[in-house]
Amino acid sequence: MFEVFREEVFGDFTIIEYKPIELEKPSFALVSLPDAGLVSVIGAWHIIKTLNLSEVGGIDSYIHLPPVAVISNKLLRTPIRIFSSNTLLIVYSEFMPSQPGIVKLSKLLANYLERKGIDYVFLMTGMPIPNRFEIEKLRTFYLATSQKALELIKSYDLIPFENGFFAGPYAVLLKEFVKARLNTVLLLTESFLEFPDPEAAAKSIDIVSKIVGKPIDVKELLEEAETIRIRARDAMRNVVRGLAQMRKDVEYAPPLYT
Repeated sequence: MFEVFREEVFGDFTIIEYKPIELEKPSFALVSLPDAGLVSVIGAWHIIKTLNLSEVGGIDSYIHLPPVAVISNKLLRTPIRIFSSNTLLIVYSEFMPSQPGIVKLSKLLANYLERKGIDYVFLMTGMPIPNRFEIEKLRTFYLATSQKALELIKSYDLIPFENGFFAGPYAVLLKEFVKARLNTVLLLTESFLEFPDPEAAAKSIDIVSKIVGKPIDVKELLEEAETIRIRARDAMRNVVRGLAQMRKDVEYAPPLYT
């Protein structure tokens, strides 16, 4: 069982911290929820593992999240987990809240990251394309919510997302983060919709790694791409079903990573 340093109820959600969370400046946050290609889930976990981030907290809800508990290293953890280092905080989940829960979770995260004094927030997800099997060099598009966020990424090889729309959890997160005036960068990398896409995750990781100044080798991720696809298959089915129904209900499947 985890030891609780601080517990806070925010609507239907509970935030738990196992230890004090203090970040140095400039501070960065990455919010990872399952979506197209599982780009964020695969990418965030690779960052957590490579940088050996500490698990410092979690988020739970008996209303909007599946009734599951994650077991990691013999310890009980919440469905949504929080990891951190000296300058980086990652909110990581393989489970998608119900559709009403996405809105409430987004408001919670906007409030939480603002109070933590986070300087920049990253959201990274997949941009499904019909000819993904034919594409070898993936493109990454960006959307920055402030001039400060734009300055952060202006020197990188990214394409501005100028017109169009996108649906799903990151659309809600983005809108709530704009309201909270968080300097947010959304990265959309071309990906599969129905298959986990470690290559797209690696492209996103490479960008985030350079921006935050923390070297992250993606060689192992690319070498294990097929294994990751197999492990993530059931989770991907749930994501596709949720996107199709515009719901995010998740069947009870074992976590991809512990």
